[in-house]
Amino acid sequence: MHKLALMTALLFAASPLMAQSYGPSAPTSLSQTQRAELRCAAAFAIVAMEQARGQAMPGWPPLALRGKTFFADTGARVMREAGLSREAVGALLTADVQALQTAPDPDAALSALAGPCVTQLDATVPPLKVPDLGQCAAILDLAYAEVHAREGMSATARDLKTLAMVLADRQRKAITSTGGSSAAADMALAQARAAIEADAAAGGAGANQYEIAHCYDLAKPEAKSHY
Repeated sequence: MHKLALMTALLFAASPLMAQSYGPSAPTSLSQTQRAELRCAAAFAIVAMEQARGQAMPGWPPLALRGKTFFADTGARVMREAGLSREAVGALLTADVQALQTAPDPDAALSALAGPCVTQLDATVPPLKVPDLGQCAAILDLAYAEVHAREGMSATARDLKTLAMVLADRQRKAITSTGGSSAAADMALAQARAAIEADAAAGGAGANQYEIAHCYDLAKPEAKSHY
């Protein structure tokens, strides 16, 4: 089995939403809607893997969180509606992944699904929020703290700390340039971090509700400058 197809099957089987099996292990007839949703779930698995490898995927939004949610929710719904077991739906998803990967033109086959699948994703899983400078500074500082606790001052931790400091400095300049005080700027940064931490502590998505790629865009070096 192809590595990604195996990953897809394992992800589906390991999902907490799949803890209960339903009905027969062999697929019965599925509706066109169910088949289309499973194909989209398979496409999201492929795209999310490529994005995790750093590959640009034109036409697709970041799918690390939203794609996984759609994948798990779709699998659970098809199990329930069609009376299929976890293993049966997992096999269908794996088959869809393999079909996309072995198509005569895999890139074209995947691209053809971008429009309808992203539309379906937007209709069922809310888009990620676009964070502002202060939120991005908080998000990357929290990421730094997490990585530092796990790895010490590794290269990744240093990079995250540097980016968090750059964003915090730009947020302070944005506030003070419009008449705000340094104290107000620091308070705004602290409040942004506290809000994200409070959301996570209450069971919310925390930093994961934001489009973190946007933070890296905001942290890019300005013209004629460097870190």
